[in-house]
Amino acid sequence: MKPVVTILLPFRNATGTLDAAIASIVAQTFTDWALLLIDNASEDGGPAIAHAWYERDPRIHLITEPQVGIAHALNSGLHHATTPLIARMDADDVCHPERLAHQVTYLHEHPEVGVLGTRTVFATTVEKSSGMAWYVDWQNAILTPHEHYVKRFVDAPLAHPTVMFRRELIEQHGGYSTEPLPEDHELWLRWMDAGVRFAKLPKELLTWHDHPHRLSRTHEHYSIDAFFRTKAKWIARWLARTLNGRPVIVAGTSGLCQARVALLEAEGVIVSAYTDVRKREVPGYAFIPHEALPPAGEAFIVSFISQRGTGDRIAEFLSSRGLVEGVDFILAA
Repeated sequence: MKPVVTILLPFRNATGTLDAAIASIVAQTFTDWALLLIDNASEDGGPAIAHAWYERDPRIHLITEPQVGIAHALNSGLHHATTPLIARMDADDVCHPERLAHQVTYLHEHPEVGVLGTRTVFATTVEKSSGMAWYVDWQNAILTPHEHYVKRFVDAPLAHPTVMFRRELIEQHGGYSTEPLPEDHELWLRWMDAGVRFAKLPKELLTWHDHPHRLSRTHEHYSIDAFFRTKAKWIARWLARTLNGRPVIVAGTSGLCQARVALLEAEGVIVSAYTDVRKREVPGYAFIPHEALPPAGEAFIVSFISQRGTGDRIAEFLSSRGLVEGVDFILAA
């Protein structure tokens, strides 16, 4: 019988964690799957571990991708996958036994949803990891398609190794970008821009392991600058369709916010004014006190203020004035 879902698990130099990651797939209560292990130019014992599992379970397959980079490895996996559903898994994480069962059932019952994640359990060996822990809590609070859509420019709203999506989306909207950018967030922004609906199960179905060598901590593709260059592109494309002549006002007058405005303007967005809780003139732009912002429908506000927790307070303030998130304003930091 042809499997229902293919799990893509790329690995590179993952000897210490790969065995547990594969074992967590084999232990799934849903058994109608194929696991594609993608060796991305490993230089350790990982390929031997993968081969041992391949010999043990006929549902497990091996391919190699010599060009280093997770996006290259994932695109190779997508090329080989023929099942209607695709799931992701990382070599340093662990799936909970009912993950695949819950995701397959949900996608079968909700044909309007194209991409489905799950909540995660956060585990770390990094001494100073409060920022990452806060980020996981933020992600776990985002469940509905609307929440994923309006929060998409803050950060990646779901954990890449938790997702399951429909293979037809690759054919319709393309696979992972191999440019120097966060390949998962770029894919989510591109697909959401095309109207794909995202959701998240309220169950914690994967343990997300944070460690000093995780790519999101070490690789330049996941730098703050790379994220904002990616976000600026898709914010600009979305605004071009939705502004309808409204002026753009940026919340945040710091040097960092101004640098982010420069990225937005490079994509063709015209910023007319800044706003902030304290008056700070930015040369060449008008300044509008936050209590004097235009009413709903008359402007569009992009918040680039990035202090932890500030986004929620900004959203609450703007909403209290009748502005609607995703219609009259967005949080983008």
